[in-house]
Amino acid sequence: MSPVKKEILRKEIEDLFEKDIIEECESPYGAPVLIPKPKNQFRLCSDYRKLNEIMVLDTYPLPRMDDLLQETKHTAYIFPIDLKSGYHQVNVNLADRDKTAFVCPFGTYRFKRMPFGHKNTPATFQRLMYIFRRGLPVLAYLDDIIIMSPTFEQHLADLEAVFKRLMDFKLRANTEKCQFSCSRVKYLDLWSKSPERVTWLQICYLVLRVMKKMNCVRSAL
Repeated sequence: MSPVKKEILRKEIEDLFEKDIIEECESPYGAPVLIPKPKNQFRLCSDYRKLNEIMVLDTYPLPRMDDLLQETKHTAYIFPIDLKSGYHQVNVNLADRDKTAFVCPFGTYRFKRMPFGHKNTPATFQRLMYIFRRGLPVLAYLDDIIIMSPTFEQHLADLEAVFKRLMDFKLRANTEKCQFSCSRVKYLDLWSKSPERVTWLQICYLVLRVMKKMNCVRSAL
């Protein structure tokens, strides 16, 4: 590993440790780590290929992208939400944490939250999203959520309901990827038109109203 990548890895390990996503451990498992570089941003990813070979596959299906995009075609109000490091918001069972262990020049660590690279992580997260969206006018493909409403008044009510559900599930959205007041929005790397717009101030008002009702200071966004 080059000195540059080693320093990047050190900072990533420290960041994950401070965020309570990983912890030090002694484990019979020990996956190597990879540092892929998507779009000029490094991200730690454990190489679980050996572990994945012996794991029982979770066959919970992911929705077809074409079906999701088709459902957005005739919706007047669309609001996309991207969950912040979605996998890392889901706890790993204590009994299974050793299986997520990885080794690096700075020691042996295991994940307390779901890691990238495990073959059952997408199915587990999609199942969570299915439970999350029950009774809500939303679509979800992994950590990409989109709210759809026929009228402005209904859209405000739907936004409030989704923000409350996010708080109930203790899920956080990534404000840098949320798209406000747009004539079209990007969902699943494709563009979908939104004939009407909702402003950032309206979103802030709804978030604060939900927080006041719940008597808390946690952030939904």
